[in-house]
Amino acid sequence: MTKTLPPNVIRLAKTPLSEQAYEELKRQILDQTLKPGQRLNIDALSRACGISSSPLREALTRLGAEGLVAFTANTGFAVAPVPDANHMRQLMEFRLLIEMHCARQGSGDAEAAGLMRESIRAMVALRKKGSSYRHYRQYIELEQSFHQALVDSARNEPMSAAWRELHMIIVVARLSIVPNSDTLGSEAALTEHGRIVDAFEAGDGDAAAEAVRLHLGGASSRLRLGAESDGGLKTAS
Repeated sequence: MTKTLPPNVIRLAKTPLSEQAYEELKRQILDQTLKPGQRLNIDALSRACGISSSPLREALTRLGAEGLVAFTANTGFAVAPVPDANHMRQLMEFRLLIEMHCARQGSGDAEAAGLMRESIRAMVALRKKGSSYRHYRQYIELEQSFHQALVDSARNEPMSAAWRELHMIIVVARLSIVPNSDTLGSEAALTEHGRIVDAFEAGDGDAAAEAVRLHLGGASSRLRLGAESDGGLKTAS
């Protein structure tokens, strides 16, 4: 009689090694197990993961396309460094352009508004559980879901793809700049999120874009304050 494997085992067996390596390396970068700027030795990673170098190179190349890993001819692969203050400002400006445009285009999308409301409820519930690093990571993921729904409401896949890559770089920077956060978000951020959804539900694109502008301005200010209390953003050399 043939033994039936559990569904999760079947799924794992069908997952390509490069995909497994990608997910594991991405997790370690986000968890700060692999630090910004840390060199990634292919041979050492291959031994640690128990797989050949080919799927690892595929995974690292994919992470490089997302801005999480950097490659140079002399040193090979390394975790991408934390953006300096000027680069971080540029990233946030680009994010603002995308999200304000998408807010105008997608305002009135009931499905997007529902997803954003759901993310806010989950953030509120998570804040009541505590402020461990694990909860902080989960909170950031919920914030990402909120903003992803906003961006996707514009129904512009190239723009959504650009936002996903951009936001992942910002997330890693945020976790690196303020690694010891003892708070999950803020009341101000939740209020700002709520105003964005209110404008979405009202179908008011201009109000939604303005709410996004105010929220991302507040987010930048809060990030700067967090960085200053934890050592500060580095300036460009």
